[in-house]
Parts: sequence; C-alpha cells; structure tokens
Amino acid sequence: MIDTVRRPAKRIFGLDLLRVISIALVLCSHTSVIYPPSDSLLAKVVDMCGFFGVEIFFVMSGFLIGSILFRLFLREDFGLRSMIVFIYRRLIRILPNYFLIILVNMLIWLLLKYSISDVWKYFFLWQNFATPLLPFFPESWSLPVKEYGYIIVILLIYGCSILLAKVSRKIIFLTVIIVMCVFFFATKIWYNHHTQNTTMLQWDNALRSVVIYRIDTVLFGVLFGYIASEHRHFWEKHKLTFAFTGFLVLLVLAICLGYFRLKISDSPFFWNVLCLPMCGFGLVCFLPLFSEWKSASAQWTRPVIFISKISYCVYLLHYSIVLFLMKYFIDTTGFSLLKLHFFMLGYLTITIGLGFLMYTYFEKPTMRLRNIKTV
Repeated sequence: MIDTVRRPAKRIFGLDLLRVISIALVLCSHTSVIYPPSDSLLAKVVDMCGFFGVEIFFVMSGFLIGSILFRLFLREDFGLRSMIVFIYRRLIRILPNYFLIILVNMLIWLLLKYSISDVWKYFFLWQNFATPLLPFFPESWSLPVKEYGYIIVILLIYGCSILLAKVSRKIIFLTVIIVMCVFFFATKIWYNHHTQNTTMLQWDNALRSVVIYRIDTVLFGVLFGYIASEHRHFWEKHKLTFAFTGFLVLLVLAICLGYFRLKISDSPFFWNVLCLPMCGFGLVCFLPLFSEWKSASAQWTRPVIFISKISYCVYLLHYSIVLFLMKYFIDTTGFSLLKLHFFMLGYLTITIGLGFLMYTYFEKPTMRLRNIKTV
C-alpha cells in the first residue's frame, strides 16, 4: 500500500523566511512600474529584485521537492503507482490556484477587449516551453519551469530504475540529476550559438523565461536535496562554507554586472550561458544555512509563517490582476511622490489581503484533494 496521507511537517523557519524574501523581492520589483522611469542606482536595484526573487523560488522549490522525491525513490515499493501519485499530488498543489487565476485573467482580458487566442497553452503549461514568453499572465512563466522539471526527473528515474534494475537507486538518482543539469546547461550554449541576442528584453523573454533553458536552476535545488538527504553530517558541518561559497559566486556576478558593466551586446556568452547558472548556484549554496535554521522567536515566526503560507496566492494575484487593474483604472500620471507612495501601499495591502482570502477559502479546501490513499 502507498499511503499518501501525510501529517503536517514541522515548519523550518529558515525556509519559510526564504519564501518571504522571495515573494517580497518579486513584489518590490513590480512596484517600479508605479513610479516614473529612472536610471538611478535604487531603480536598478529594485528592477533586479524580481530576478533574484524568482531564482530563490526555483532553487528552494527544487530542494524541497528533490528531497521528497529522493526519499520516495529509495522506497522498496516505488513503482508506476508511486510515480503517478507523486505527479498527482504535485499538480493538485499547483494547478487549482493556477487555473483559477487563468480564468480570472481571461475574464479581465475579454472585458477589456483583448485577444485571448493563445490562452489554451496556459492550461497545459505550454506558454513558454520552447518559445518566447507570451504577454498574457506573464508572471506565470516560472510555474512550467518547475513542473516540467519535476515531471521529467521522475519519468527518467522511473525509466532508469526499470532498465537498470541492478544498479543502486542512489546512483541512478544522482546520475540522472547531473546528466539533466549538463543537458539543460547545454541548451543555453545552443541558444548562444543560434540566436543573435542583443537586448535585455529579448534575453528576458526568449531565454530567462523559457522552460528548456531554465530547468537546470531547479535541478540545482534537487541536487542539494539529494545531498541533504544522503550526506546529512556533511550538510550540517559545512553550511557556513556553502554560504560563503554562494556569497563569493554572487559577488563575482555583481562585479561583472556592476563594476565591469558587461552588456549583452558585447558579452553574449556571459549573459546567455553563464549568468543564470552562476546566480542559481550562488543562491542554492545558502540552502544548508537556511534549512538548518529551525526556529526563531514567536514575534518573528508568526508573520513569517503567515506570509509564507499565502505566498503562492500572492504571487499569482499581484501583477496581472491587482497591479494591472489599479494602473488601468487609476491614472497616476499627475501623482506627487507622496501619492505614489500611498498608491504603492494600497497595492501591497490589496495584494496581501486578496492572497489571504484566496489561500483561506480556495487553496486550503482544494489542498484536501491531495489527501488520498492509493492501494
């Protein structure tokens, strides 16, 4: 019997804090559209917040799912049924909220007379699989990256466990992850050799936001999930070393971008091939430190857990629905700086409030669908 009913896991404060940091960075980056365009250092930092927020989201999600998948794969009863239940539970966690927001966005676009001719792709997470990101519901691009990454991983380890029945499953799991990392890193090399990429907008839409070029970032998290599960003592002992390594990698990245000011037109190989893996690897190295941060005082734990729980709903709602409609119906052109600040506070308040309502009255009820037993 495969019992998929799970008791609530004890929350890890450090990982909840990472979720909060991730969603806070994403929200911060989108506040830039509220204010007039600026070339100041602060404006550039705000624009970069969303980039790092999503990358944290990728590696942390990969770490959590990778740890679960590795333990599942090592079980003696792992097989076709286990694989199907895993995929089912994963999709039930993601799709109900996602489909709801697609339908709300469709209604908004229809009322505003926009075309929704390609929206069908979103229901299959196909909107950015191998082609540039579509304008409808643009923040959804990160979900296909994660979900296709996990589905491909479990299909490959299941297939290899059948073909290589006598090989250690630990070796199979590690080999599949490493080979996949190399393969999806190679897709960026292919892109660099076959695409004349000269603008950041093209880079953002045609590379950073496209599934086949981004799965390796999620796999970094999966690989660290394997390390945490299989080499626990090493993981705990060297958490500071990992964090320092991650800091150095991100520092090198910052120097390349800030001090040397590498432009995509002059350094396409750096931007197309090296930039994203460097960022992903630098961030994933902080996971040992944060995952071992088990608890904190109640005054910090309560708000962190609250935001962590509603973060997925907030992510789905914040841009294409809340901010889009506020900007559409409220002309902020003549607003003073103080009025823009209040507009921003209203945006954040509405987003968090709607996120809480969606989590309470939609996500929590639908999550009960995960609690099934498969005989």
